[in-house]
Amino acid sequence: MTANPNFETWATSYSGCDGGDIGSPERRAIWLCGIEWGGVRTAEQLQDEMQCDEPCPPRGYGDASENLTYIFNRQVMKILAAIHGRPVSEYRDFCQQAKPFTQGSSGYFKMNLYPIAFKDTNQARWHSNFAEATGLENKSDYLDWCRKHRFPHMRQWAARARPKLILCLGKSYRDDFQKAFHDKNSTFTHEPPIDGHDLWWCVNAEGTLVAVIPFMVNRYGLIRNESIQKFGDRIAKLMEQHGCRQAQMPELNTSAIL
Repeated sequence: MTANPNFETWATSYSGCDGGDIGSPERRAIWLCGIEWGGVRTAEQLQDEMQCDEPCPPRGYGDASENLTYIFNRQVMKILAAIHGRPVSEYRDFCQQAKPFTQGSSGYFKMNLYPIAFKDTNQARWHSNFAEATGLENKSDYLDWCRKHRFPHMRQWAARARPKLILCLGKSYRDDFQKAFHDKNSTFTHEPPIDGHDLWWCVNAEGTLVAVIPFMVNRYGLIRNESIQKFGDRIAKLMEQHGCRQAQMPELNTSAIL
């Protein structure tokens, strides 16, 4: 399995990341990791993207309102609000105050396991033009290549920046999240189900809490506000127990919210 050189350079960079503030050991951030970007990329668009690799972490969205444009991001704002001890109903206020994943703000970084955008994770989305662009025959080869070559880079990013929390969305990709962010031959702790949904977590060698939760937009996932609140509350307790306590957010100036 040999990838094209341009693809290899691009796929082991910060491609597939929305960005924000990656943080540092002195200013530990919260990372959010999804599976892959949604949407549609043609093979031609991919080849154009591959000409410009991402050697540095992207700076994030131009405006915090992008966190409220898509349902996926709105759900993320809810659980982040809950982790900060706030009701999920205040997610819009939280977004305007904290400005996660936004240029000029601090404390949050958004990324994906895999760098290429697809409409969904169905492997049939791969076709011959993607094979030509990447050098990888099918999506299974692409996923395996990323596990072998991209994930070690992601593990290095996490080791250097030491985020206090990496919140991973997509329980069926738990093994991939483990390879990207956990330690070799280590396992996740499986929490008792919360409202019928599973939570796995570990603390890696750098003291980062890695939590894997269900996807938050499909009907069988973590979609109810009450359940999101419980997950956020539990993750906040785990952070406190393992030395990753959240800094208290300042009181919200509601007059400043448009």
